[in-house]
Amino acid sequence: MSSNAEGTAQDPRLSLGDFIVELESSGVGPVDTDLSHLLWTECAGRARFAEAVLRAAATAGVTVDPESVSFAEWVVELCPRLSLELGPGDTAAASVLAQLSDVSEKTAVRALTAVADDLLGGIGVNDPDGVLSRLHSSGILTRVEDLVRGSLLQVPTLIAAKLRHDLATTAGGKPVIAALLEVLIEHMESAGTVEPELLSDVLLLARHGGCWPQLLRVTEAVGIPMFLLTPRTACTTFRLLPPKIRADWPGLGFYGTLAEDIDADSAVDPARIRSAAIRHTGPGLLRSRLPAILGASTPGEEESGEARTVGLPTDVIGTVRQLIGLADSGRHSDAAEVGILAAMEMRSVRGRSVVRLLTAIALHHATKSRRALSLLNEIEGPARAGHIDGDFLLPAIIAWTALIAAVSGDCERADAHLALAAEPSELSRAGAETGISTGRSETPPSVIIDELVTPPLRIAAALRALDRLDLERAQAEFDALSAYPEMRTLWVYLPLIARTLAVLSAEAESGLLFVNDAAERFRDSGVLSEAETDLLAIGRSMVFIALGQLRWAELDREKLSPTCDARIVLDVRSKLVAGRNDEAIACADTWFYHRSLGPRSRAELAAIRAAAKLRTGDEAAAKSDFLMAVSLSTWVSSLLPLALLPLPDRSRLIDLTADSPVWAEAANEFSETFTSPAQLMERLREIGSVSVDRAETPQLSAGEAQLIDFLARGLSVAEIAEELHQVTGTVKNRLSALYRKFGVSNRADVLIRARSFGYLTEQHD
Repeated sequence: MSSNAEGTAQDPRLSLGDFIVELESSGVGPVDTDLSHLLWTECAGRARFAEAVLRAAATAGVTVDPESVSFAEWVVELCPRLSLELGPGDTAAASVLAQLSDVSEKTAVRALTAVADDLLGGIGVNDPDGVLSRLHSSGILTRVEDLVRGSLLQVPTLIAAKLRHDLATTAGGKPVIAALLEVLIEHMESAGTVEPELLSDVLLLARHGGCWPQLLRVTEAVGIPMFLLTPRTACTTFRLLPPKIRADWPGLGFYGTLAEDIDADSAVDPARIRSAAIRHTGPGLLRSRLPAILGASTPGEEESGEARTVGLPTDVIGTVRQLIGLADSGRHSDAAEVGILAAMEMRSVRGRSVVRLLTAIALHHATKSRRALSLLNEIEGPARAGHIDGDFLLPAIIAWTALIAAVSGDCERADAHLALAAEPSELSRAGAETGISTGRSETPPSVIIDELVTPPLRIAAALRALDRLDLERAQAEFDALSAYPEMRTLWVYLPLIARTLAVLSAEAESGLLFVNDAAERFRDSGVLSEAETDLLAIGRSMVFIALGQLRWAELDREKLSPTCDARIVLDVRSKLVAGRNDEAIACADTWFYHRSLGPRSRAELAAIRAAAKLRTGDEAAAKSDFLMAVSLSTWVSSLLPLALLPLPDRSRLIDLTADSPVWAEAANEFSETFTSPAQLMERLREIGSVSVDRAETPQLSAGEAQLIDFLARGLSVAEIAEELHQVTGTVKNRLSALYRKFGVSNRADVLIRARSFGYLTEQHD
């Protein structure tokens, strides 16, 4: 395009001195030197335009403020149409760039290439860089330096306001704005990073132009962090949306309600708006804002049950609403399927990442940890590149990676992400500089949608603290979790943490007796998955074994899913506590190399087998197995396989292996908690002192064992008397003696006790 169609290459600006002389000669009166300089800058050296501005302000009796956007927007309506004395190409380019605030040269070129052609009737832009250079030399573009964004381009305030006004009053103005929005939103969607000034421009252009589809795309490309990046503009854009727009565009209605609540709670101060955005998306609040959460839809269907129309864009708010509904009803596999399909259809990097985060969470609940971690790993890089301080996305990815890795045994990854989470954000650094603590334990959330960040992060930290036998840290994380207002189904980890802490730290049997009942108070909402139900049964069974209540432990063990390898470990541990050492050894041997068992379960079996062999008098074999258990515990980065052994066995095995180099390796792995092998071994000699090492098993005679068999077969007293050829009175006396030996008073209880001690097998059931 020939940018100067008139053929002039002359700079239309006046020098500052000539500018002042022309102003004074125009009859507007003497002008202050400082004001003259501001007018010269903001009017790009155009004295006639500056004169019109001064006359309009004088007529209205208002103070001239050339740098004020609000003053500029008002005064240009009273000024005649502006001629920049440039060719039509450069004038069109200036009109496009006037729609934006401070922009990078790359964004300016993108805008000119996409939009200026519409203003020029198809002439096109062949040399956008040349256009920018000419606009700069004519004063229509000035350069400003930003410490973060570098060198930026800016149209002077008064010139920009007048060009915007003139374009808006032309017939082709609205299509140009729509085209400009299209290219800028596409940039936001694909880049994954957002410039605050550009976002502010796009929001206002879309709202003022009534470009509702484009405004919805902005919400999906940026999301709630709009209120962190451009607090005032975001509230201005979404407040008081027309009722019909709210009804027709539920996504905009969602942001409209949020903006009004934030605005009502924060006045106009940007810092207060950011705080209000975090506060109004706090635990349990955002979910209530989502319209019509229903969990009955199936993959590929809307909440109404009707199939989603092919070709319609998949919106983030609608997809999030559907995923939450499915998760609340326990349909995690369905939620994962919906999330995977929806993410493929989304245009924006952020929208895809948010949906894929929720998909990874659904996969975790569906016991597909490997796929969940893979998905989280894929979205972590883009989220890190586009991270906005105060946003939940990256912290949530880090938190859920830490939790899922800790639960699935990838402790190295869990620890790495817990370390990442501990790095201070800009918000926390700002708090430190002002003397305000932003530690996770004492302060309100510092990110939006905190319920996706704090609970999984604290659970991961508590689980890893238990692995290291750092009971003080585990207790601190547990206390913070107990006070958190919104846990959803993650509450199932609280009973597990509480029970493990009790087994390791209780100083009296009463500390174990009541933990199972007390742990039930954490129940929150949502349908539990199979894996979450297993966690509850594992924790209860562990406490019952520690109490020597083996039958109750067995009942909970029977509730475990067939694929849960804890079932095997708990069974072998029960045999050890029951004193059935040979059975414990045989069972551990059978399952040790089975492919269904994970490394941590093998570490537990090795430790239990070592204790059982020690009890049989085979110290050499016991020592060998225990050294294997220590090595495996080091490898899986968890000391719990050792710590959950009965204390007398554990202490004796430590004595037998104290001079082995495996302890130095273990101390090195757990150096965050222990400074030496001796300190580690000392901790293992102290904890778990209350747990029963051997349940009190009644010794039965052959006759008493026979009575147990008769009772298990359901025989009455008369039938037993007939089988034994004895009178019923004798049988009753013998049964009473049997009940006393087991500490019970009836047939049902004696069978429960007998089964818990192994006197009854499955063939009797």
